[in-house]
Amino acid sequence: MKKLYDLVQSLSQGERRYIKIRLNANKSNSLLSRYFDELAKKRNYSFEKIQLAGKQDIKLTQSNLSLLYEVISKHLKNHYSERNTEYSLRGDLSLVKIFMDKGFHSEAKIHCKKLIQNSIVKEEFEILKSAYKEYWNLHLLNGELNDESNNVIQEELKVIAQKEAEILNLEEIYRNITTFYYNYFFVKRDQKYQSLIRNATKSLSELSLSSDKSRHIFFEIKSIESVVHNDLESHHNYRKQQLQLLVNSTVFEQEKLQQLLVLSNTFTYLKSKAYVKELAAYLNFMETLFESDMKSASDSVFVEKYYDIYFTTQSFIQAWNPNSEQISDLLNLFKQVISKRYLSNSLLIGRIYLSLIELLIIVEDYKSTGPLLTEFFNMSKKKKYSKNYLEGDLLFIVENFLQGKMDTFDNTIEYFNRKVKRNEIELDPDQKTLFELLNDIFKESIKPKEYYLDKIANKQTYRLFVHKLSSRKSFNEIRSEFFPIKDSKYSFSNDQYLARIRN
Repeated sequence: MKKLYDLVQSLSQGERRYIKIRLNANKSNSLLSRYFDELAKKRNYSFEKIQLAGKQDIKLTQSNLSLLYEVISKHLKNHYSERNTEYSLRGDLSLVKIFMDKGFHSEAKIHCKKLIQNSIVKEEFEILKSAYKEYWNLHLLNGELNDESNNVIQEELKVIAQKEAEILNLEEIYRNITTFYYNYFFVKRDQKYQSLIRNATKSLSELSLSSDKSRHIFFEIKSIESVVHNDLESHHNYRKQQLQLLVNSTVFEQEKLQQLLVLSNTFTYLKSKAYVKELAAYLNFMETLFESDMKSASDSVFVEKYYDIYFTTQSFIQAWNPNSEQISDLLNLFKQVISKRYLSNSLLIGRIYLSLIELLIIVEDYKSTGPLLTEFFNMSKKKKYSKNYLEGDLLFIVENFLQGKMDTFDNTIEYFNRKVKRNEIELDPDQKTLFELLNDIFKESIKPKEYYLDKIANKQTYRLFVHKLSSRKSFNEIRSEFFPIKDSKYSFSNDQYLARIRN
């Protein structure tokens, strides 16, 4: 029953709470509840220890654990059906059919009218078609069928078919340009893909679209097109329109993860332009928008992505506009999140560690970088050749040099050189540039800093490190001279876009 243990361990705090309440609601489930508690608190799976907790023989224990697996699966299904509009409406459709089978036609008609209204609001077209078919049948069974009622239902079904056809067409375009996107970025930077995307989208217009679901797909398409053409401003504007749609439309009110991902996409442009104050306002809006969702912590995927975006973005803001109290709060929050096991994805955890370590190096808080680096390396020791681990190696080398620990610096850079050569590791372009600079410092043959700066494409923090490693200036002086905040006059109270979506 290792699969049961793995299932229990994968549950979020909210999911565990939900299942525990359901188990405790039935006295006959007390033994299952005890097994559930044992499986939840165990760090490693041991059938013998689980059997000991239940005080039953092997066969009975196995039987009860199998039952617990089925009960947990059932409660998880119910948990997500309560939060999923489609599942909920399908349940309403089943209720209409049950009333019809039992001959309660008037009751069925009342529920069917309500189902149609809700399906229209949520743009659940598949369910809406089925509801209208049952609605027509109810008119027939009740002796109410006439030209007027028939024509109304027929016209509504035609409108639904047109909206579905529109969505199918947009989804086809979306799949095609997403394929072009991957070919362009991960196969070959061939301009033909830019032309193919341009041709695929040239006839699209948001104004002609008939549903919010269509508009959402439209914004996805135009955002991808903007990225392939390296038009960050256009991408930013499309994402802002998409976010406003997702936040304001009743169709997407339960699509919290989708809202979060689109919101995080608006951060890209603000970071590239060093609009730090505006970025902080957007991050504050993110906290407000998802406050209740984070309190319930019922969706583990959403919670993990939220913290990934929050910590990495807050680290960026603090690197450019440091506040010691806010940095302390950020570190304390991270400790709480880790201790409460809100994060389980090792890749995301590693990325957050690295962003915090970068921040602490930039604010020259070397007392805090050491413990964080140690935790990061202990957590990642099984993946010593991953991109994240290599990033940690480089930050460790940078940290030792900036602290003047030259013996450790020499030893670690020699070790890293051997590691890269022996294992034929291919660093990404920015890592390669920072590593080249560190090697040149080690060999005392450093080139002009412009040489390294010109080769860094993505990581702004690496550009900051190049300036610091190439001079004796403090990070504050470097920030002030080379990385000034570009939106010092930004006022949150005057931001009309944020005001609209907050309301």
